Amino acid sequence: MSTKLTLRANNVSRVHYPYITWDDFLTSEEISSIISYCDSAGVSPATVFVNDSNGVSDTIRKSDAMLHSPNDNNLWIFEKLKSIAEFINDDFFRYDLTGFEFFQYAVYDGAGSNYNFHMDMAMGENIPEHLHQARKLSFSLVLSDTSEYQGGEFEIKMSEQSTLTVPQQLGRVIAFPSFMLHRVAPLKSGKRKSIVFWVLGPKFK
Repeated sequence: MSTKLTLRANNVSRVHYPYITWDDFLTSEEISSIISYCDSAGVSPATVFVNDSNGVSDTIRKSDAMLHSPNDNNLWIFEKLKSIAEFINDDFFRYDLTGFEFFQYAVYDGAGSNYNFHMDMAMGENIPEHLHQARKLSFSLVLSDTSEYQGGEFEIKMSEQSTLTVPQQLGRVIAFPSFMLHRVAPLKSGKRKSIVFWVLGPKFK
């Protein structure tokens, strides 16, 4: 396929969003049900993809997590996540997306818990088979009130000199392109819970 460029490109939109937040798509009862379901399934030390292998690296991530695939008990959660992902993408990003197959329940518990700056999109050679479709849009659903923990800021790095701190609140969805460097800053105290998921699609075009 050949590419033909124009010297007079039309701008459909002049806005490129580093992130979007959306509130109140879940009721307080639904949030409580999600937390109860995820807590009952348990968590274990979170792993990260490092040097072509899955392993734990305290320099990158110190938290607990559990991956959840669709089943009869959680399908309603997936339907809720799918609906907000479709809405946000249609209104703000308009990426070519196909879907997602699991979500991750993440728990940051106690001082020092964190997930250092990273991007969700894997790049380079030897990409794992399950990542052959690119992660293009990332979502974080905040499941803790900010009164329950100190620290744990959600930050997106725009440049070496510029970092955005995204305001968090219970039930808020944070959506951002998966190639953005981001982190959960170290907790000072308390416990922070969230659901994260990544929507896939073909390579950017």
